[in-house]
Amino acid sequence: PGLHLRGAMSLRAVWVINRKGDREVLFSRRYPTVERRAKTRSVQYHPVPSDSEWLEAVLIECREAQHGDEFVEERDTCDKSVRKPVYEIFNGKQWPVVVLEKYGLIFCCLPLVESIGSKKRPSLVEVPGVSVGFDFLQQMAEFLGPQAAALDITSPKFRELYNYLNIAAPFGSPVDGNPNTVKSVLQMKLPPWTSKQKQPAWKPFLYKGNPRLQFAIKEEIWAVQYDSKTAPDVWEIAGTITCKAELEGVPDVSVNITVPAESSPLDHVVVHPCVQSGDTEDPPLMSEPSDEIQTAVASSSMALKSRKLKFSPPIESFVLCRYMASSVPKLPIRGFYQMKGDRVVKLLVQLKLSEKVKNQFEFCEVHLPFFNRGPIVNADVSPTSANVTLSTDKKVMIWNVGNRFPSKSLEVFLNASVFFGEHLPASQSPSAEDPFCVGLNAYIEIHFKMADFTLSGCNIDQRSVTVYPNVKPKLISVREFYGMSYRIWNSHGDAPMALPFSQVSNS
Repeated sequence: PGLHLRGAMSLRAVWVINRKGDREVLFSRRYPTVERRAKTRSVQYHPVPSDSEWLEAVLIECREAQHGDEFVEERDTCDKSVRKPVYEIFNGKQWPVVVLEKYGLIFCCLPLVESIGSKKRPSLVEVPGVSVGFDFLQQMAEFLGPQAAALDITSPKFRELYNYLNIAAPFGSPVDGNPNTVKSVLQMKLPPWTSKQKQPAWKPFLYKGNPRLQFAIKEEIWAVQYDSKTAPDVWEIAGTITCKAELEGVPDVSVNITVPAESSPLDHVVVHPCVQSGDTEDPPLMSEPSDEIQTAVASSSMALKSRKLKFSPPIESFVLCRYMASSVPKLPIRGFYQMKGDRVVKLLVQLKLSEKVKNQFEFCEVHLPFFNRGPIVNADVSPTSANVTLSTDKKVMIWNVGNRFPSKSLEVFLNASVFFGEHLPASQSPSAEDPFCVGLNAYIEIHFKMADFTLSGCNIDQRSVTVYPNVKPKLISVREFYGMSYRIWNSHGDAPMALPFSQVSNS
């Protein structure tokens, strides 16, 4: 009692700000109808400031203004709690400000908070517009794409963004911001909906053509190796299963996602809202199919080898589900990195491929960055395979391992002596420096990609795929495995690591 939040899924305004070069508001959109509701239904109402005032406040809060590292009382006081990506600016008059930094731009929005009968600020969990706003900013960023950082205020792309908002968030209320869906609505003259079936919100028009069903599994691994008895290596595997269903009408699709019997089960499976139900072979994922799976995490504490998903797909490509594989026992590539020296560095890199991993790469590169040193002026290298090159700023050695490890040993080595020039001060260096990587504190990073392979063994059981009404589509299934942040720290230096809270509190 005393607090009433209603219709709080709307946005008062959105902005796109250039965070580099000429810092300016590239795009803004205000919603007068939502602002009128904020004025009449919010006890602590403050009008949205001008774009110039907003720009200055957001840049300061995000530390993007000139001299951003200087202490600012309003921003840096210990009395102020940090709850990124939610900020408060203008001494708390504008809250909650949701901010997303992506593609070199700052996307931000101001969700509506309707508080009637209470002067107390509600908690963030009581403001659904925060999560809705953050998700909508992600979709806005994807609509502009990775090239967004190169856009200026006169770019036609921002006129397209205005049209995008008309469809994705009419009158400031986000409905469906999927860029592919909105682009389809904007670019195509939609045929009349003649089907007697109920039209899903994510399928604004019907597909006509030969039936085809595509699945793509992209699995990624993040790993850190320390070569230390006191610091265990850590790794994490996550995957996404993308689907594109070119099927006529509004069909239901069922598919089994499996892993081999000897592999660890998938867990923390999160599904797309179009998924209607999900279960497993034994025991069942849920006691009975429920529409709640549309917003819930389809996970279980029990070891599950197969998951069956039933869904009504949208017409564009979409992420059917995301998963984790937290119990994979072995790393795909074990390695050691030993480096000593100052102006002249001697190093050894040794990598060994696991015998359980497919020995076929689309690419495999080892990057050896040298921070807080001068540029590399000379290098005497002896790799067992492929070649070694330098980055354009002469701060990184790049070892191209090739497409395969030696079949007998599954091992590759790199010996090198590296000579450095004079180290420029940070203000004159064209490259970003890592303040931790000083002296012997250094790492190498492995970048690789394997086709038709996943470390977890995750796969689509093609025999299980069914479509209702009965259709036999052309079925395509591909798998890819990537090494993302795959680091090996120097055995002779220090390395940052996370400790359990119990160890920190006892130390």
